[in-house]
Amino acid sequence: MQKLFTKILLPVAFNRNTRWSVEKAVQLANKFDCDIHLLHVQVPPVTLPMLYNKLLSGSLAKSSGNDLSQKMKVLEQQLKPKLKDGLLVTSTIVPGHWQSVLKDMIIAEHINLTVIPRNRRKHSSALIQRVNINRLSQQTNCPVMTVTRGFNANHLQNIVVPVNGLLPVKKLTIATYLSLESSGHIYLMSGENQSSADRKEGYMLKAYQLLSEFGKLNIHFAVQNNYDPAAGTLAYAKNVHADLIVVNPGQESRLRGWWNKLRGKYLCRESDIPVMTVSF
Repeated sequence: MQKLFTKILLPVAFNRNTRWSVEKAVQLANKFDCDIHLLHVQVPPVTLPMLYNKLLSGSLAKSSGNDLSQKMKVLEQQLKPKLKDGLLVTSTIVPGHWQSVLKDMIIAEHINLTVIPRNRRKHSSALIQRVNINRLSQQTNCPVMTVTRGFNANHLQNIVVPVNGLLPVKKLTIATYLSLESSGHIYLMSGENQSSADRKEGYMLKAYQLLSEFGKLNIHFAVQNNYDPAAGTLAYAKNVHADLIVVNPGQESRLRGWWNKLRGKYLCRESDIPVMTVSF
């Protein structure tokens, strides 16, 4: 099967999540033979932007920039010995805002997998709270994986893939690629409320046929009646002890209800199970 991942982008906020998220990125890089690009974004303070702009040209900004560069250099030195021979690690420090900088960096550096840490405890300052992962995956066409402390790239045994509409070829291809590398299981699931039963069975059959073309896979099926797409997927994933959920952005990723939509309640933010968001 064609190699899907060659370069991983890891945003680094230099907080409590940095050390373990780097370890997870290294696991993925070694497993799929990928280079790693580290990115830190210097975000201007919300208050007093004019004062911030003046400081940018002063000694304080220079001192801060030197400190960040040193931190990044140390991080690179710690990371390099852990990578397989031949794999590279590069880094960039850019002023701006996480959402826009991530988008530009993914496109400019030809990134094909972005990894974002998700801590069990929710903090407003956490990176995952600053980035709209659905929008990022749609704008860049790059898969975005939220990883937890318990994630293990070498143990992707159970991968859940919801099938809720048109045949999700890209999502199925990525799930297959991951499964083949780990000799794991793929769990296809759907909900009756998304379309008629006949159409749903047709999508599931087509999904199975597509997966079968890639070789011998361990495939399981499940159909749930009248469920919230995101909440139902999460409940099913917990039931089968999933190691990863692979979803499309949009309705499939968003918890139902206007309040959840307003608050940005997406599966990737709410799930304790790692989630990979894949654009159509």
